[in-house]
Amino acid sequence: MTARPRTAGGTRLALRLLRRHAYARVGTIVILALLLVAIFADLLASQLPVLCGHEGKVWVLPAVTQPAELAGTDCDAIARTPGSWQVRPLVCQGPRAVRTDVRLAAPFSDPAHPLGTDASGRDVFARLVHGTRTSLTFALGAAFAFALVGSLLGAIAGFRGGALDALLSRVVETMGAFPTLVLALGIQALVPRPSIFTLLLAICLTRWAEVFRLVRAEVQKVATLDYVMAARALGASPVRVLIHHVGPNARGVALMSWAFGIPSVILAEASLTFLRVGHDPSTASWGEMLSEVRDHPAAWWLLAFPGLLLFATVAAYHVVGEALRDALDPRARSAEPIAAARPTERLTQLPPSGPMFESRARLRAADPKKG
Repeated sequence: MTARPRTAGGTRLALRLLRRHAYARVGTIVILALLLVAIFADLLASQLPVLCGHEGKVWVLPAVTQPAELAGTDCDAIARTPGSWQVRPLVCQGPRAVRTDVRLAAPFSDPAHPLGTDASGRDVFARLVHGTRTSLTFALGAAFAFALVGSLLGAIAGFRGGALDALLSRVVETMGAFPTLVLALGIQALVPRPSIFTLLLAICLTRWAEVFRLVRAEVQKVATLDYVMAARALGASPVRVLIHHVGPNARGVALMSWAFGIPSVILAEASLTFLRVGHDPSTASWGEMLSEVRDHPAAWWLLAFPGLLLFATVAAYHVVGEALRDALDPRARSAEPIAAARPTERLTQLPPSGPMFESRARLRAADPKKG
């Protein structure tokens, strides 16, 4: 009795397929680097040190905790205090700190501001680092929200059909008649005090329709396959059929929508902030930095650095999204064992075909002794 061959698990196989994409590996490294920058933004650029001893007390991570006892104090003030010591971040400048004496300083012209300053005297490096946190946090939350809503409604509408499907489809078609940016601008204009939460709501209300269309079409296609019809004939409940039989084949589309939704949200947030209808202007954002170029076109660093980050982020998420879609596709999984076999084993797994095999099969059927 031979043992049953082991098959790779879903997550393990997805990671193995993901590693085969060279561009996806580069994109993953870029995304991980940006996530690390967003998480440790306070340790990279802050007015307070990472670790310090000041006035007889030792402060651990004051750049993160922002203790009230150190309000109004910065790294330079701690350095001037006798008996004090500190471990500084890369740049001792917060994203909202203003220095009127170094406005529009070019990159590398001041050691305290390696990437220069903007028109208000704020450090560009600090704005970039904290803008990464703002953009990624906003994009991940908004993309998860509208992908979840669009996937649930699309799966229910595509599986159930009927009046609910017709109603939701008409709503999606109506929303599709208006550009996403125009709808978001209209929603922001109707709000008395626009904020980052209203911007999140505006983007979610305008982007879930795209996920709905993709998931609905995929569910309608999968629901007509033979194994789904067999599960229904055997008495499986609609919820079980949708979750265990239809869902696994449609989740690749949902995941692709979420992965591609993240860069689209980043671009939408940057566009609205560039038009100065997004969140608070004092909040660090790539789009807000790009908007300053309109008033100061000679400040090329305000265009180059945030533009480069936008391009790298969007490109990284696109290539990783394509790789994840292929890795989590059930059809790619079913072909994986044959593709991973050695050439001699692969030939034994393929069924015989061709004119020679067909003629030999007819001879065996006509005269078994000759076969």
